[in-house]
Amino acid sequence: MANKLILAGLLALAQAPAVLGATVDLGVSVHLGALNATGSYYAFNNIPYAEPPTGSRRFKAPFPKVSINRTVNDGSVQRICPSANPAWFGISVPYMLAQLFGPLPPGPPPGPPPPVDPRETEDCLYLDVKAPKAVFDGPGIKPKNLPVLVWIHGGGFAGGSKDGNPAGLIKQGFRDGKKGFVYVAINYRLGLFGFPPKGPLDFDVATNAGLMDQQLALLWVKANIAKFGGDPNKITVFGESAGASSIAFLLTSYNGAPVPFKRALLQSPATRPATDQAVYAGVYNEVLAAAGVSSIAALRALPSSTLTDVNRAVIGAAGFDHFTLGPNVDGIFVPDQLPVLLRKGRVPKNVEVMVSYTSDEGLLFTDPRVQDNTAFKALFQQLMPSIPASKINQLATTVYPEDFSGAQGYTDQSSRLRLALAEGIVQCNAFATHLAYKNASRAFIFDVFPKIHAEDVAYTFWNGESTDSFGIPINLPVALNLQKWVVDYAMVGAGPASAANVIPIYTNAAKTLQVSDTGNSVIQPDWAANRRCRWWVEGLFAP
Repeated sequence: MANKLILAGLLALAQAPAVLGATVDLGVSVHLGALNATGSYYAFNNIPYAEPPTGSRRFKAPFPKVSINRTVNDGSVQRICPSANPAWFGISVPYMLAQLFGPLPPGPPPGPPPPVDPRETEDCLYLDVKAPKAVFDGPGIKPKNLPVLVWIHGGGFAGGSKDGNPAGLIKQGFRDGKKGFVYVAINYRLGLFGFPPKGPLDFDVATNAGLMDQQLALLWVKANIAKFGGDPNKITVFGESAGASSIAFLLTSYNGAPVPFKRALLQSPATRPATDQAVYAGVYNEVLAAAGVSSIAALRALPSSTLTDVNRAVIGAAGFDHFTLGPNVDGIFVPDQLPVLLRKGRVPKNVEVMVSYTSDEGLLFTDPRVQDNTAFKALFQQLMPSIPASKINQLATTVYPEDFSGAQGYTDQSSRLRLALAEGIVQCNAFATHLAYKNASRAFIFDVFPKIHAEDVAYTFWNGESTDSFGIPINLPVALNLQKWVVDYAMVGAGPASAANVIPIYTNAAKTLQVSDTGNSVIQPDWAANRRCRWWVEGLFAP
């Protein structure tokens, strides 16, 4: 009888459905990973890495997750941080599309603003982990000490989230006999919630809380990633736009204190130039006025829905080319202007760094209404309100003079502005990063049509799509190469055994790999660009 019962039990087990997931116990929480459709990795989504930044913790530095909840979390409850978009997108994006594809047909009149995404919540400090299936139920010895690749999303420090599809990138990690890597993507507070301004007596307000969220998430990865098969000593961070400049801020935090990662890839590090304490003092008054309150204490006490409305209003009204709320000099986490810190080499020297940008970064940021020198100067004065008029005049007469012969790299006011914004917001941050690492970093330029800001993201995360978000065909060899570089860089660095070795060390000769539709070549960028970047990195902040 006993044997029959055992046999029946074995038969029942044999007929039972396959394992639906893998479980990881973090002590304070338990997480169930869902097997991806490819069958190659488990997705552990929406893992809390901090206590909810709500109530008395609103506008403060994040606090590590310590409260215990042993209910198994299957990651199905999606969370993103409250976000917003500036109204100037409504001018710059149609102009960009018209420049790329020709005049656009008249569209419908603007409708009401979209409703708040139901996934938005202040309780948004969560991350996702994707770990190879073999870590949990592979045959034989399970892999461990795998490389770790952490994505920090962009969005102007006002929008975006960890959500996305890394399946194509992960697939690259199994090619050519590779054992894969552990992928992590993080949320961090945005806009007013992540970068709240403060008054002179608001000592508990962290004006760079969003950057501190990123740092805490990376510390969580270092402390916990071994349970997912990852090696805490093989962490590579990569990000695009605000995600890339976030990495630069992390590298320079506390004047170059040690960071919990080994390598970094910064793709188009974009940030508003010259956002000092004086600028943020003005933002403080703007936010209080928008909220109809007179103090941070009163702002902190408002309902979350009201703060979300205030956040959307303040960012919506931002001047051209910025989002009002974002990283700022706080004297502690961000001790000085980012280009100044980079120029002075205030970075941990043991981090390997690679930097890239697209060849037409400025188009997305170009205001087509700027048609003369007065408007040119006015745009930069509102972008950098603490910079004296004499410096703005220098920018317009010496750095980007009204010479439309083509000798300066532009032939009219729009292309002049386009170049100045490309360099001031993105490209010269890349240049400054190379200076910080004494030109021992690596560099490439993404020169594949349409060559615009963030176009390389579609290639980084390519997963078999035939076109990008604009319907433009994806250049398959470029996508495969870019993914190989990212994955090999994370797994083995950029040495001789790595596909990323094709990307040159910058050196004093400014050697850069130009990635184009027709192939790759090592170039030396226009030396005039380096001269102009010297002004953005040094001259702008000189007495």
